[in-house]
Amino acid sequence: MLDAAVDLILEHGTDKTTLAAIGEKAGYSRGLATYRFGSKAGLFDEVCKSISRRWLDYLNDGVGEEFGVDAMCAALDAYFRFVSDMPREARVLQILYCAAASPKSEYQETSVNLHQRQRDDVAEWIRLGIENGSVRDDVNPESVAAQYIAYISGMTYLWLIHPTSVDFHGANEDMKKHLKLSLRANSGIK
Repeated sequence: MLDAAVDLILEHGTDKTTLAAIGEKAGYSRGLATYRFGSKAGLFDEVCKSISRRWLDYLNDGVGEEFGVDAMCAALDAYFRFVSDMPREARVLQILYCAAASPKSEYQETSVNLHQRQRDDVAEWIRLGIENGSVRDDVNPESVAAQYIAYISGMTYLWLIHPTSVDFHGANEDMKKHLKLSLRANSGIK
């Protein structure tokens, strides 16, 4: 059913995707999606969580035990691989994140929690880099983490609304240079 939801969200957007249509597309009764997820918001919540788990696999594989700027650069590479390998899922996740910003969104909490976890992870990478001396000690981990997540969200949004206008790889390479220049304790680019 989650795959059917992804297809329908890409085809019709969140407003016109219905639980009945998802059940039918998945080959089940019209009411099974309602029974399983309770509401459209419940289904969208589960789609967000499911795709985010897939993204976390990419992130964990890409970052491994890295921290500091190296972890941030590895995460950018992992995100580019995720978007390249799973463009449908990446698009749906961004669509759902955007829809979660609506004041009446019933699955906003999931989006807030996922973004907070991302910021917390990046802030921790920065703190570890400060502790080992690879990141400047005057860097504010929370502020930089918010900027980093905003970059990824913004680039993904631009890609979502006009895919051919965004050179994700080139932008990520530029961002990695910027991170190294602005955050590393020493001034040389690695």
